This record gives sequence, structure tokens and C-alpha cells, in this order.
Amino acid sequence: MNPNELAKLKEKAPLPLFLLMILFFLPAFILEPEAEVLKSSAQKFDVSLKKARDLRRLQEKYKQQGARLDRQQKINNQLLDRIPQEAALPDMIDKLHSTAAACSVVVEDVRYSFSREYEKLSVPGYDIAMNLSADYEGIRRLLAELEAMPTPVLIKEIVITEAKRYVLTMRLLVK
Repeated sequence: MNPNELAKLKEKAPLPLFLLMILFFLPAFILEPEAEVLKSSAQKFDVSLKKARDLRRLQEKYKQQGARLDRQQKINNQLLDRIPQEAALPDMIDKLHSTAAACSVVVEDVRYSFSREYEKLSVPGYDIAMNLSADYEGIRRLLAELEAMPTPVLIKEIVITEAKRYVLTMRLLVK
């Protein structure tokens, strides 16, 4: 090679090196932003997938709760069908007295009070406190008859006050 050609090659030598450097780093400049976009897209997809799973789980939970609510409303309606109207109260009280007499229980005193709530629930009814006189067998028969009545009778408590004297507290539900 002659010295002129060698000098020309030395002048042009930085250009191929510069082009080689550009070609070496060019993929990094192009692919790096794409990799970041891909990474952020994958994170967004994961978040969306988690939200979709949570929504699916909530949807199933709401379906179960809806079915449970329907069952409870059905039970509530059945219970309300069994609760008599307030107009039937005199017959219910007569039934209580006749049941007590049939069980050889003497009703000495009765106190009635109306209230719209029972243990923080809006269930209207009459609280009844009865002073009774009978032996143990008669009281047991009376309690069994009260529990078998077609109308709901909530027996709150029965207290023995003296020999053969009892105080029976109960609630008659009405609409």
C-alpha cells in the first residue's frame, strides 16, 4: 500500500467504527422502550386479571346471598302466615284459659301488655304474665299444650314462687 492510500484509510477509519457503534447500540435504543411497555402491559394485565377474579368471586357471593335472602324471605312469609291477626286475640286468650283448665291449672291473675318490639325486633305482640296454681304435672301438661298450639306462643320464663304456685310469662305474636 502506498502512503496516500494508507492516509485515506486512516481518515475514513473512524466512520466505520462510528457506524459499528451505532449498529451495536441501536437495538438497545429501540428495544428498551418496547421492553418497558411490554413490562407495564404485563403488570396492567395482572392487575386486570386479579380484578376480574375478584369480581367473579363477588358475583358468586352475591348469587349465594340472593338465594339465601330468597330462602329467608320464604321462611319469613311462612312465619307471617302463621301469626294471627290482632282481631283473633280474644279467641287466643280464651284458648289459653281453656287449655289451663283442661290441664287442671287454676289461673289466679293475668296481666296483659302490648308492645311493638321484642328483643330489638319489630314484632308486635302481647306480653302475658299469668299467676298459676297447680301441681308440677299440671304445669308440665300446660307447657306441652302451649308449645303444640297452632299460633306462635313464646314462653319467656316460668318461675315457681311457692309450693304449687307459678308465674308464667309469655308472648303472643300478632300482626
